Amino acid sequence: MSANSNLSVEQRAADISGKFGEMGVDVPASTVQERIAAMQEFSVPLEEATTTTVRNLAAEYDLDDGDLSEDISALAGFGGDASGSHAFERVMLGDIADVGPEEWVDVRVQVVDLWEPKHDSMRQVGLIGDESAQMKFVVWQKNTESLPALEEGVTYDIASAITNEYEGKYSISLNKASEVTEVAAEDAVESTDGKVRATGTLVALEDGSGLIKRCPHEDCTRVVQNGRCSEHGEVDGVFDLRLKAILDDGERAVRALFNAEMTTAVSGITLERAKEMAADALDASVVGAELRASLIGKTFDVRGPVVGEYFLVDEAVETGYSADNPGLSDAIIAPAVTQRQPAKRLFAEELNQATHSFTRPEDEGDDRAPKFTLLPSGEAANRVFVVGTLIETADVGSDSEFWKGRVMAAGEAANLYAGQYQAEAMDVLRSAETPSYVAVVGKLHHYETDYGVKVSIQPESITVVDREARDSWVAETIDATQQRLGALASRDSDATDAVQSVYQSDVSDIEAAVEAAIKDIAPEASLAQAQ
Repeated sequence: MSANSNLSVEQRAADISGKFGEMGVDVPASTVQERIAAMQEFSVPLEEATTTTVRNLAAEYDLDDGDLSEDISALAGFGGDASGSHAFERVMLGDIADVGPEEWVDVRVQVVDLWEPKHDSMRQVGLIGDESAQMKFVVWQKNTESLPALEEGVTYDIASAITNEYEGKYSISLNKASEVTEVAAEDAVESTDGKVRATGTLVALEDGSGLIKRCPHEDCTRVVQNGRCSEHGEVDGVFDLRLKAILDDGERAVRALFNAEMTTAVSGITLERAKEMAADALDASVVGAELRASLIGKTFDVRGPVVGEYFLVDEAVETGYSADNPGLSDAIIAPAVTQRQPAKRLFAEELNQATHSFTRPEDEGDDRAPKFTLLPSGEAANRVFVVGTLIETADVGSDSEFWKGRVMAAGEAANLYAGQYQAEAMDVLRSAETPSYVAVVGKLHHYETDYGVKVSIQPESITVVDREARDSWVAETIDATQQRLGALASRDSDATDAVQSVYQSDVSDIEAAVEAAIKDIAPEASLAQAQ
């Protein structure tokens, strides 16, 4: 990598000015800085802006390649390696995110797929891979005539490529400073298939889930809206089945796409059955409603690649919580992470004590900004996921229906309220039997009473589940709560001071709830631990 790669623009400019000065050429650092900054304003990567600036300055001062010092020649990208280092130092594609954007890297990769370039500025574009990950690459057209054309299935050593990042997704590009060498067969790498394993709870289905119609034209998979394809106009669509799901592990929320086969695998509803349901009801939306009712609150072990902003599910198995689950933390999943706030797992004992709400300073003045609740265990929550026993329901509305539910979530009950804006949740409260196990995803709501601030859940969804789902949630909430309490006690939590100020750090009730939950789901283990 370049010796310059971690320097600020100001430092780079001073360094370049000094190296020209060593050649007896007076180039003010301010001039260098202004030129680099000007190119950055037009989205030119920093390394490319630096190289181009040095080359332009050399031309303006009538300096031929032979006149340049070794340092300036390297910075200008002449003679191959613009990094100034001729030793090949391999970086795995899976580690590119740790390296960061606009850095020089050396990689050994297999060309997995080549795509048709969409811009004249691109010479080649496609997918490369090594043992750790797959990644997009681009060979730019300008001044890369000396580079060989890359071929699918062949392994290459690529020296001095530039890392790029866009919305959390990394790629590499080859320019005039890069070097490409074909690797001998005995040293070739076998690219990973690009798939990653993850686990998360399905907490929501996005619009477009269920029974849909696609354009029948060859190679067109667009969804038909009101009988029209955005590309081919009016068409007689072909039925398909899919899930556009949100998977959540309490720390991240990820978009996941289940095709018809995977939708059937997790729900038991086939495409033919979905068409029958829609025909019987004269309404295709019943399929999506049934999928929501049967899937929200369930945890899945999934495997597949990340393409664009979706995790494409190739394998899916319903599972329970385990501390060994990979969750959704893998860096490869980052492009599929949504802006949706994750649903925190907490027992009712903590939920009922979480009376302090706030808006983040950067959102002040924004009426639509998310509201957060400071948890007594030391984190902020905008959304929660609770699984427990629905013990009571009642219509408490006066002028219109407004339903209340009480859910035992560990040793206390949490209150739910659903009105006309939570129609599906209200339908569940209206018709659900008590007692029954339910999974609740929703926002925390605070309201004033004569006895102080009270906390309830404004449900986005309520789903009837079984005892296994409830016990899985309890195990997950035990771990999540213990981790928050541990960070709070060690002062590793950023909210430690706020918790001490608002709640006086009394977490004894929450600790007691955790102990009771451990005894509830694993009495034998709890007894052994006590002995």
